[in-house]
Amino acid sequence: MTSPEDLYRQLRFSQIPSLILLFGQEPFLIQRAVQTVREAVLVNEDDAFNDHQFNGKEATSSQILEAALTFPVFAEKKLVTVKDAHLLPATELDQLVEYLNAPVSETCLLLVAEKIDARRKFFQLFKKIGTTVEFKPLAEKNQPQYVRQILEHNNVKISEDALALFCGMTGGSLHEIHAELEKLINYIGTSQVIDVKDIQAVVSRGRAENIFELGRAVGQGHSAQALTLVWSLTASGEAPLKILSMLVRHFRQLWKVRELQVKKYPRKDIARLAGVPFFVVDGLIQQGKRFSRRDFVRMFEMFIETDLAMKSSGADSESLLDRLVLKLAQGRAK
Repeated sequence: MTSPEDLYRQLRFSQIPSLILLFGQEPFLIQRAVQTVREAVLVNEDDAFNDHQFNGKEATSSQILEAALTFPVFAEKKLVTVKDAHLLPATELDQLVEYLNAPVSETCLLLVAEKIDARRKFFQLFKKIGTTVEFKPLAEKNQPQYVRQILEHNNVKISEDALALFCGMTGGSLHEIHAELEKLINYIGTSQVIDVKDIQAVVSRGRAENIFELGRAVGQGHSAQALTLVWSLTASGEAPLKILSMLVRHFRQLWKVRELQVKKYPRKDIARLAGVPFFVVDGLIQQGKRFSRRDFVRMFEMFIETDLAMKSSGADSESLLDRLVLKLAQGRAK
């Protein structure tokens, strides 16, 4: 397995692999890597003669091989891209195995997939011979540092409270993080520091406020209000699994705040240790007082159960989310 950094280093020095597989659950990073490969291989972005693109759902191995085996036209390299390669039928993948053993050096065969079946001979061989790069979603604990790095690259700093607020409002989507940071950088103009007031002025507040209100409604046992907020989020386009992850994040912070408050930590230390903005600490403390440690343990058991159920085939994710919220609001740990 090759790291993204190693791939970019090779491309920067015009060392273009003949076989590249990009896969994972972080589409933003995959799209950026695909574009970087394209720029390295194709001198002219509009070079239709040497730019062949297929989709795994529709392409056949014979079409892909025909494109890969022909030499580039008036260029040193040609690019053959197979998007959604995980949708290629097993029989078609088997027909491509022979090519992996003797790829055309003038061709860059680029496969892009959400996931791969590591049990298949094709992918096992690709890992040994080709350049395989996995792009994993940004871990929650790494999000603050990721945001800092992007801002530092643009010579911009961010206060701790602003960083905590930004991470809480944007979640872990890199598309969203980059889009909101671009708006913030443009908003502050010549200033070199982002503060809480800038986040509040620029970053979309609807989802974050609804999640906070959802946590409060659950804590206060307001089932109808909690369901209304869930329906509002799904109606605005939020996927149930994403809402679940935001709920988990909220209650993880709530649990941290509650534990620290019980130990009589000062509010400033609670904010720092729990990774939340100082000005929301009082609200989280009030929410947290309604739950015991036993309540929190049972909640996270239900979060895990719902997550697994949502990821099973044929699951009705919206109904599962509704049922979870009702259980949390009506019974908590009971």
